[in-house]
Amino acid sequence: MTGLLRLTARQATAHKAVPVALVLLVLLVSGVVTAWPRLLAGVDDRQTTHEIAGASPLARDVVAVLPDTWPDLPAPAPGTTPFAPEVEESLGGTLVALEELRAAQPEPLRSMLGDPLFWVATPPFDVQAPPDPVIGTQRLSLKVDPQLGEHVELTAGRWPEPPTHVDPYAGLSDAERISLTLDEETALVRQAIAAGGPLEVVLAAPAAEALGWEVGTERRVVGNTVPVLLTGTFTALDADDGFWVHNPQSAEPYLVDDLNLGTSALAAAYVSPAWDGRLPTQFPVSSVRTQLWYPVEVGALAARDVDDAAAQLTRFTAPQTLGTGETGPLPVRFASDLGGVLDRVAQQQAVTSTVLAIIAAGPLGVTLAVFLLAARLLVARRRPGLALMAARGGSGRQLRSMLALEGLVLSLPAAAAGAVLAVLLLPGRTRPADLLLTGLVALVPAVMLAATTSPRGLRESRADLGRRPGRRRWVVEALVLGVTLAALVLLLQRGVEPGAGETDLLLTTVPLLLAVATCVLVLRAYPLPVRALAGVLRRRRGVTAFLGSARAVRDPAGGLVPAVALVIGVSVAMFSVVLSSTIEAGVQTTAWRAVGADLRLTGPIFDEEHVAEIAAVPGVAAVASIGDAGTVSVSGERLDLAVLDPDDVRAVQADGVGIATLPTALTAGPGSGDAVPAVLSAGAADTLGAGVGDRLEVAVGDGLALDVVGVMDALAGAGTTGDVLLDAAAFTEATGRSVLPRTLLLDVADGQDPTTVLDRVREVEPVARAQNPAGDAGNFLASPMAGGMNAALAVAVVLSLVLVLVAVVMTQLMGAPARGRLLAVLRTLGLDRRQARGIVAWELAPLAVVSVVAGGVLGVLVPWVVLGAMDLTALTGGAEQPALVVDPVSAGAVLGGVLVVTAAAVLVSTMMSSRADVATELRMGEET
Repeated sequence: MTGLLRLTARQATAHKAVPVALVLLVLLVSGVVTAWPRLLAGVDDRQTTHEIAGASPLARDVVAVLPDTWPDLPAPAPGTTPFAPEVEESLGGTLVALEELRAAQPEPLRSMLGDPLFWVATPPFDVQAPPDPVIGTQRLSLKVDPQLGEHVELTAGRWPEPPTHVDPYAGLSDAERISLTLDEETALVRQAIAAGGPLEVVLAAPAAEALGWEVGTERRVVGNTVPVLLTGTFTALDADDGFWVHNPQSAEPYLVDDLNLGTSALAAAYVSPAWDGRLPTQFPVSSVRTQLWYPVEVGALAARDVDDAAAQLTRFTAPQTLGTGETGPLPVRFASDLGGVLDRVAQQQAVTSTVLAIIAAGPLGVTLAVFLLAARLLVARRRPGLALMAARGGSGRQLRSMLALEGLVLSLPAAAAGAVLAVLLLPGRTRPADLLLTGLVALVPAVMLAATTSPRGLRESRADLGRRPGRRRWVVEALVLGVTLAALVLLLQRGVEPGAGETDLLLTTVPLLLAVATCVLVLRAYPLPVRALAGVLRRRRGVTAFLGSARAVRDPAGGLVPAVALVIGVSVAMFSVVLSSTIEAGVQTTAWRAVGADLRLTGPIFDEEHVAEIAAVPGVAAVASIGDAGTVSVSGERLDLAVLDPDDVRAVQADGVGIATLPTALTAGPGSGDAVPAVLSAGAADTLGAGVGDRLEVAVGDGLALDVVGVMDALAGAGTTGDVLLDAAAFTEATGRSVLPRTLLLDVADGQDPTTVLDRVREVEPVARAQNPAGDAGNFLASPMAGGMNAALAVAVVLSLVLVLVAVVMTQLMGAPARGRLLAVLRTLGLDRRQARGIVAWELAPLAVVSVVAGGVLGVLVPWVVLGAMDLTALTGGAEQPALVVDPVSAGAVLGGVLVVTAAAVLVSTMMSSRADVATELRMGEET
């Protein structure tokens, strides 16, 4: 064993360049495979937070509503809650019960549920307005919230005192109460109200200002003599806090403008949290309702726990009981739309994990090929010493053990260093299972070195003689092609499937099989044209082209290994750019289908004068309006009716991206005959079972007949109103009814920036909600998922090109000794340096060209397979599968980059080979 170690040490000190290159390669690959899962985990965590934060608090928070119920739960032990003693006596039991319920939940749900909140409120009631009010109808809703003070600042007055309840019939027997006259009973009620004093409340400062209510003054309840005293006003500490979403009409009043009824206002008036829920006698409302909710902690959920959280949330939203209560447990049922958000996150994770697994598999395949080349190169450099050891009795096991030991000595420290660097430089988490691939990387060089070391292979021989394709190779290749075809057919027959919460193994395997099958076809096909070319060149003068083409057929540089590296490397790079272009185009198409124009305004009613003002804004080339005629009965089905000017819509959407064009049969102007032309959306046509040429009846006024002149996908920009599209002028003539639009589509003039034009439009229309496709698409592409996907695709392209470069260089280095001896012999026969460089270039050029072309085709085929087998709408934000997009600029750049890299490697190799010393090469002996 000591002798083996000594020989290993002596071998390791010779030809240091190759071991150093192997160490650097192991360092790089181990760092990448260690960093990859950390990157994915970080992206998934950020995307999970992004999706949850993007949902409104009303959608994501876990809420329970108890109608006609006061939370009658036993008071906890004094000091259990942060409430004042009198508040704790009344509502402390509710807070304790909610906290106990949260504490009983498993993780991660327990950490997701924030501190519980609740309030109790009455239905709205009217209060008397002051003389000459700006708002005639003023309504209040009494509300009690023991945690209000944590979210507001008292700006005027004081907090209210608890209401005093006085029973007007106290001290009277049932018989005496029954015998009371109406006047006597009224007098007792008035006495009780006077004895109880006014009902003290606080309002938000904007509500008090809108109602014209000054602090310290009273208002009477309409239909009752109960006075309501405003003791103070408050303002919200953070108006964007989700707390106010669950408290409508609290931070500011809810105002309604009605042309017939005038302006009305509704505000929440907060009473003391020590209120016991009993209302004054003969108050116009007699019930309360309670809302309980847990705010969801946005950043508390890790991506790996999404499935568990969704299952736990489903169980939590089933009927359950809260506390014990004086009359038994309080039944509650929480609800939340967070489950839909988590399902979307799980689908995104499944899609991205599958796509990234496909991306990662390619560089790993090229890496294995490069490791094999490195092992063969190292063995080739050690061949004289190994042959001498074998001649002196060294067995094959000893030689393989020696090379394997050297591989471990080189790779283990390098792999460990790469993993440590990845952990130190990249934030994130690494599970023990994530290091399994790093450990395999450390073992690959040892395995490759042992596999390529054989006493039989240490003898010098002519590599281009004596080769006959074996039957085993034909069987293996036929098996590979058969398995690939079967898997591809199975995948395509399965059809498009959404992400199922885990990596799609079949879809991940098929691209690898396609890559291997492509390599088999390349190695079988490429000698045919090269052999034919060699036959043509044989009859011509000059030795360079003929000898180079003959060697390309008889002794291609590296054989299968460089072909695999080139095909897979090019295909991964092409797949990355094609998929990136497809996703980006899909996002743009989704944004355009939602917006429908360069700019879209929605919200207020736009009359003709207002539309004209907007159309006159500099930079606005055209404006189209879409009016919502409401949901109507169309041949017995409830559908949304929209009216528009067809010519205006076509003008605005002429340059739209991926949107359906309004049929020309729907023309502007009055309808002809007794029917109005109409265009149906595809969904409406399916619902009605109607098509072009059918007549439909609409229940509008005295009835309206429609002639279906076209069917199209939903009109881009129409929102939910585009089931049935009519010309506005024809609709008005047929019904006598005009529909004022709430949606405007704006076409921005060529050369104008939509953002700048929108700023100008804002000066004319500051209220409407504005959208533009570029902004919506940019926001989606800025999400962590999209950013991580783009980064992964870019890394795959760069890494593939680097590995292709390394593979080509190693291939050329491996054939350098034999090539040098050949050129030395030829140069003694009169071959000049230029001719020598041509022969060397022929050695790899045909295989490189064929491999690059095959890799480019494979790089387009794989995205086509992915689009036909997996729903990628999670990556585009749309409802339809994106179409395959091949950007010629990006694809050309990738193919050109590969060819440049290959050409540069061949050029360097030819220059080095042509400069070899002839005497030295001839003295080393001729290849036999």
